[in-house]
Amino acid sequence: MKELFIKKYKSVLKAAKEGAQRCLSGKRWGGNSVLIVVDTALDSIGLNYFRIVVPRVKLFYKSFIEKGKIKSLKDLSNLSYNSEQLLKIINYERVWKVAISVAKTIEQIKEENALNDDFIALRYWSTNVNYKEWKNDPIGKIPGIGFISFQYLRMQAGVDTTVPDKIIKKSFKQEFGLETSNDIEFVEEAKTLSDKLGFSQTMICWAIWLKEAGVTDLKWEVIE
Repeated sequence: MKELFIKKYKSVLKAAKEGAQRCLSGKRWGGNSVLIVVDTALDSIGLNYFRIVVPRVKLFYKSFIEKGKIKSLKDLSNLSYNSEQLLKIINYERVWKVAISVAKTIEQIKEENALNDDFIALRYWSTNVNYKEWKNDPIGKIPGIGFISFQYLRMQAGVDTTVPDKIIKKSFKQEFGLETSNDIEFVEEAKTLSDKLGFSQTMICWAIWLKEAGVTDLKWEVIE
């Protein structure tokens, strides 16, 4: 099974391992929690990741972070979802409602647990939450955050887990015959498969996403 996986995803394995390492070591988007949250919010409405989400994350960086307008999740949480500046990035109020709500929630977790860093707070949430009870979690209760976005945010915060989106589920069914009745069960079975393959769940997801998109490196994530 492992040999077949390596053969099929050979062209993207190096990039997939790098992508996984960035997530697991807290270095997605340079470890910037604001960009991680914005990425998740943009992805939550089903936009093409490499053609639309990535350029918008970079534009957000240029427009807000590089200019010093936003330095923290608290700064993001203080913005209005219908801000003209935000809507210039992408004209979907729902995206910004999600981003601002997630920022407020993580900021609250940060304060309640006396944490001194945004990413530490994001990772604290992601590692302590029970994904099986995601609908009862403050992040899970945010309108616009479904289980896929919930898992994607956890992955970006450094938890080795699986994002059960349609691309991942289609590949798991075709390659491994994995088909489940619900997404919670899918994540559980993906963990078992990950152990059998000897690759992290995060790396497997990245390999599938990169292969599907025809992307063989991670130069696109570099912020200049």
